[in-house]
Amino acid sequence: MSNVELYRQMHSQGHFPGHSTKKYSGIIKGLVQKYDAKTLLDFGSGKGMQYDEQKLHEEWGIPKPTLYDPAVKGIESLPNALRPFDGVICCDVLEHLAGKELAAAVFDASIRAKKFVFFAISTRAAKKTLPDGRNAHLTIQSPDWWQGFVTSLAFGGPEIVLNFDPGG
Repeated sequence: MSNVELYRQMHSQGHFPGHSTKKYSGIIKGLVQKYDAKTLLDFGSGKGMQYDEQKLHEEWGIPKPTLYDPAVKGIESLPNALRPFDGVICCDVLEHLAGKELAAAVFDASIRAKKFVFFAISTRAAKKTLPDGRNAHLTIQSPDWWQGFVTSLAFGGPEIVLNFDPGG
């Protein structure tokens, strides 16, 4: 079973609603204001409850972001256009990926932003486990490692903002 299929299974069981974005709301609002952003892509958005229930986009003063999550039916297709969004946010997602999936996610997020990409990354084991028994955080690395990895793959242009959360 692929990692995406495992995450689909977890989504169907109610995991990953998208609430973790709330803890980064102030940083995201600052980026939206700094860059006068009007359009955002939430890359790895979960089910989008951060917008439907928490109305975070209203706090930021923008329309609801475009949602993308490969493990959620209805939003599993990544927009194709190059740099169609002012900003891309990717909160508590990268650590759930490994190998080529991880590299592709950093690249895919960065080529869709005109002005900024915000990555919030946990640097320790998750509290959740995958259905196959592995920790849900497939890549656990130091902030220095993440900085080098993201910088090496991010497609030039937008500002890359990294935030490290030691929490699971």
